[in-house]
Parts: sequence; structure tokens; C-alpha cells
Amino acid sequence: MNLTQFYLGVFIAILYCLPVFGQFWRNALSERQHWEREMLASRQSGICYRMQSVETIDPDLRYRQISYCCDGFLNLGTNKNLKCEPICKMDCTNGICIGPDNCECAPGYVLQNERCKSYDED
Repeated sequence: MNLTQFYLGVFIAILYCLPVFGQFWRNALSERQHWEREMLASRQSGICYRMQSVETIDPDLRYRQISYCCDGFLNLGTNKNLKCEPICKMDCTNGICIGPDNCECAPGYVLQNERCKSYDED
């Protein structure tokens, strides 16, 4: 064991014994961002399934399950990776479309005349 290895070992031992202080900064979510995350998490997937018959030699493998976007949903992904988003005909600018033609307004807004309006807006 040479002197360099000795000092390296002592240095590592000192670092190991020191208390660890760390600050992890994270921006707090606003009320609106928190609400959006909750609404998106509770929104239905919009993915429907059906059984489809295919030509095959093995009769046990004759039916396959096919996934697709349900009525009222639009696929914004690919055929292999579906991302079904609900379609709202109304203006959900201050809210989120949580289902086909079902707009949920953000906190501080109310749905009037198929549009999310502020409480103080006439």
C-alpha cells in the first residue's frame, strides 16, 4: 500500500462519515396545474376492444383482440400505441375535455353556453 492509496482511503472514510446535506428544489404546482393533473388522471382511456376472427391453421388462435379508439375519441398516437383523446364540440379553453362532449371547467370557471366562463364574467 503506497501513500496515495492511504490518503485516498482516509479521504473516502471522511466523506463517508460526513453528514449529507442536500437541497432538492421543486417548483410547487399551482392550483390549476394540480387540478389539470387530477382531471387527466381520472379521465377514461377511450380505448375499446373487439374480438376479430382471422384465418389461421390453429383453431385456438382464430380470434384476436383488437384495440381501437371508442366513438367520440380521436387517436393522437399510432396504431400500435393508441392515445385516444376525447372530442368536445364545445369550447374547453378554460377547462379540460374529460369525455366526448363533456367539458370540465377549471376552478374559478363555470360552464355557460357551451363555454367555460369566469365567475365574474357576464
